[in-house]
Amino acid sequence: GRILHVASTAGMMPGPLQAVYYATKSFVVSFSQAIAEELADTGVTSTALCPGPVDTGFVEAGGLEGAALFQKPGASPESVATCGYEAMLKGDLVKINEPALNFALGWVIPFLPRKAVLKMSRKSMEKKP
Repeated sequence: GRILHVASTAGMMPGPLQAVYYATKSFVVSFSQAIAEELADTGVTSTALCPGPVDTGFVEAGGLEGAALFQKPGASPESVATCGYEAMLKGDLVKINEPALNFALGWVIPFLPRKAVLKMSRKSMEKKP
């Protein structure tokens, strides 16, 4: 069997101004990986899909228009679903749908001082005047 958890790139770092959202997505990523290990001997895989911004109406519903993070159009829901489905079939532990975000979150952010990450994360959520 296979399990696909839908998380977010928000789950890969702390998120000032959206602390509860980021923390819940972090839980999903951690839970998915822990379950993957617990189920390793059963043939069941667990994948955490961590998309960046997706065009779903989330920005408008959350009152996030003007936040720096959402200035570019997000990915289509269909492309994110396809990405997640393919990752699940391969048994990937974590899948980030955008290569640039994958690089930043996997190879840049972990090596930066935490205070710098917090400031960057906050700036991405601040609304432009």
